[in-house]
Amino acid sequence: MRKWERILILEPSQVLQRRLAAGLEQLGQTPVCFQRASALLRYLQREPGPTVVVADCFVPDMDLFSFLKRYTELEGPHPETRLILTCTETYPPPELRPQILSNGADYYMIKPYTAQMLLESIRHLYSSPVPAHIPGVHPAIVDFLRGLGLPLEHVSFWYIASAIQLEMNAGVSVPLKSLYIELGQMYGVSPQGVESGLRRMGKMLTRMGVFEKTPSPKQLIAALVSAFVRERSESRDDAYALEP
Repeated sequence: MRKWERILILEPSQVLQRRLAAGLEQLGQTPVCFQRASALLRYLQREPGPTVVVADCFVPDMDLFSFLKRYTELEGPHPETRLILTCTETYPPPELRPQILSNGADYYMIKPYTAQMLLESIRHLYSSPVPAHIPGVHPAIVDFLRGLGLPLEHVSFWYIASAIQLEMNAGVSVPLKSLYIELGQMYGVSPQGVESGLRRMGKMLTRMGVFEKTPSPKQLIAALVSAFVRERSESRDDAYALEP
């Protein structure tokens, strides 16, 4: 079984924290545990790098959405970091869970769960197969995004590539909700998963200096479509002749 580089556990209950840590250690992992969200955030800021963060939705020093806001505002987290939130059947209420996923979380798990179940969820988050070419995405779009420095191996790379392709084919801006649904069906993920991936790419491009301020998914897609059209026009290619 793969040993993940870092697993950070945010769990206010010492009993549950110790039980989960012991289970993970038996499976060859070395978790770092926290009881307070502020301590975990300081650790992430001080120690950037690929990390799996497993955070309870209820911690004593910060409400959930404040935690998510501070988490996403960090200079990190590293683009390979994943945030899994753990919650009960009733909290947060089901109607808020899509909002949670669109505000920085990648996945949530319902308590109780075992260390083995957690590792299976982590494996799922990192195991999205990414082929060298997605049918329907023009190679020029791939080259454009790679030229910006985006890593081809990220499944979120392909969310952006497919979004550009869909907008170019339509000739107009596609409604964001429709885009999330279509991309989710294309890649076998939820619309919220697509949104989370696009936000992650926006943060990565901001850290790379492409944007001064982290764009929303809508702003990200619009800016990249515009830049791609401009690049194609300057190279005297037909910007709209993109049938693969």
